[in-house]
Amino acid sequence: MMKRRKVLTVLLLIFGTSGVFGKQRSNPSPDSYQVAAVADSIIFKRALESIQNRVPLTYNAEVQRFIDIYITRQKSRISQMLGLSQYYFPIYKKVFENRNVPEELKYISVIESSLNPQAVSHMGATGPWQFLYEVGKLYGLKISDLVDERKDPFLAANAAASHLLESYYMYDDWLVAIASYNCGRNNIKWAMEKAGGKGDYWSIRQYLPTETQNYVPAYIATVYVMNHYWKHNIEPGTTDLPFETETISVSSPVTFSAIASASNLTTEEIARLNPAYLQGGIYGSEEYPQRLVLPANRKPYFDLVNDVMNGQTVSDARLQAANNIFYKTRGAGVKGTSRTRSGDQVIMYRVQRGDTLSSIVAQFKGATEEEIIVINKLKDSSSVKTGMVLKIIGG
Repeated sequence: MMKRRKVLTVLLLIFGTSGVFGKQRSNPSPDSYQVAAVADSIIFKRALESIQNRVPLTYNAEVQRFIDIYITRQKSRISQMLGLSQYYFPIYKKVFENRNVPEELKYISVIESSLNPQAVSHMGATGPWQFLYEVGKLYGLKISDLVDERKDPFLAANAAASHLLESYYMYDDWLVAIASYNCGRNNIKWAMEKAGGKGDYWSIRQYLPTETQNYVPAYIATVYVMNHYWKHNIEPGTTDLPFETETISVSSPVTFSAIASASNLTTEEIARLNPAYLQGGIYGSEEYPQRLVLPANRKPYFDLVNDVMNGQTVSDARLQAANNIFYKTRGAGVKGTSRTRSGDQVIMYRVQRGDTLSSIVAQFKGATEEEIIVINKLKDSSSVKTGMVLKIIGG
């Protein structure tokens, strides 16, 4: 056994940077391909283990199949998801923390809708969490000619949390809960019966609908690629959605155009932040107040917005005063940074005299030498030179 371990260690040293992480040798033999594949599978398995939290991230051939698809044919989509996640993931994180739901379940929304609140499936499933009409109503989402709360990222995430928690309490297995989200609980029940009473996902998988057989491996692959995208030359996309928002309670009917005139926003920007409202306005009441989401940096306009919600007219002088405050303060904040993964920033760092890669990494929480080398396309750690500007992802 010890001799076999030594041989495997040597093979990893030889082939550990081949496959998807490096270049193949010229004219490799069939045996070397097989050994390289084994080495790569170990790397992927360890990468998943490093990010596993409460939901098991099993590695197998089916998971690898989806990883390969994402890092080859869907790079642009992953880049776009990384950009949109800067806005949507903090919303989901807040909801899931309050509900004691594993935060990593936020990646289900990537599979369901590509983080698009306007997504509608051929079956009529709607919103970022893709609720059917009956299921959305079951979990308390209002759906009418005026509003469709399945499109509201915050409210839909709450409904998804309820669905996933109920399933987890039934099955005591998060992967089965994820499968149930896709195919429904009747299919889970029938699969367990066919599996002789076994209750874990991988035991019942072969008895589930084909779509659900692929759903959980796709979920695990999504978790991998959304966290290790930088290893595969995928750059996070950008988003014009604000990183910070404020929510205002609306207790009377108000149109998007009225809000726009008082907040120095366009109706399109307001609609994008408030996708649940279908008729270009918010029809709130004292009995049933509604939520208006606005960029946090629009605080200078909030008094004006409250006025138009109360049917008052905003004077040109007050609007100009709010404009003056807004444009004076809009540049405040950290320079040269942008948000990537939830809680992280892309930092442009100029290398100082005496800096080494290890000393730079020590300055930024969450940064690693390997990540900096890959993102900046450096040859190795010795390539860092004084005056060079490095892109760093850190907290």
